[in-house]
Amino acid sequence: EKIPKIWAVTSGKGGVGKTFVSTSLAFTLSKLGHSVILADFDFSGANVHTALGLKPSHLNIRHYIEGIKPLGELVIPTPFPHLSYIQGYWDTWSTADLTPLNAVNLFSDLRKLQADYIIIDSGVGTVDKYLDIFRSADEKILVTSTEPTSIEKTYRFVENFICHSLRDKSTPEAYTKLIKTLRDYRQKILDKPFSFKTYLKESEGFTLEPFLSLSRQPVRMVLNSVRSQSLIALGYSMKSVCYKYYDLRIDYIGGLDYDNAVWQSIKNR
Repeated sequence: EKIPKIWAVTSGKGGVGKTFVSTSLAFTLSKLGHSVILADFDFSGANVHTALGLKPSHLNIRHYIEGIKPLGELVIPTPFPHLSYIQGYWDTWSTADLTPLNAVNLFSDLRKLQADYIIIDSGVGTVDKYLDIFRSADEKILVTSTEPTSIEKTYRFVENFICHSLRDKSTPEAYTKLIKTLRDYRQKILDKPFSFKTYLKESEGFTLEPFLSLSRQPVRMVLNSVRSQSLIALGYSMKSVCYKYYDLRIDYIGGLDYDNAVWQSIKNR
């Protein structure tokens, strides 16, 4: 039995095209003949069904989290060959939510599904449940745009992702001290630049391995809605900033041109 590869797509800010990228990846892989499941795990604004041109299904991920149905029974066929999807929350008044324990079980059950690829359209921001999903994926794809607010949120996401990855591998006291040191750095109280790698080496309560692993399996960054070729280079600048200020290597995999047809197609739907 083959184990599906799991790719998670997220962003630090809403409205940058995260769902467009995840849906397009799913379409492309399915057109190449791979069996694909597109999983909508945005627990506050699920809209993969809209991008697929479908009405929301009454079967959704809430039934799994509440223990009503196994995950395999929530995989819904689409009119497109080789492509199925799992409906996210559209009834957002529901109280069911994903906990860290749920996230572990979720990935265990995802890997039992019959597919070559599972593309997760994750939620936006640095909530623990979304960081858990992102950290557990085989490929981590971070979508941003060229807007200054999106760039700022992307840096904040990367920083939070690093801290989240370190938290489980450190003592509570050491982690609390790390967060205080970061705040002092941001408020310019420290008299020297902050380095994650140096700090972890010099501090008790941490191991360096979880941090180093983040560069061995790097975050893949996509710059969306690029309106001029000169802005393509912005991705390389962001990659350089992440290495300079976080000691973290990320992989800038390219930019996507702005296309009004994307907006128009969703409007028509």
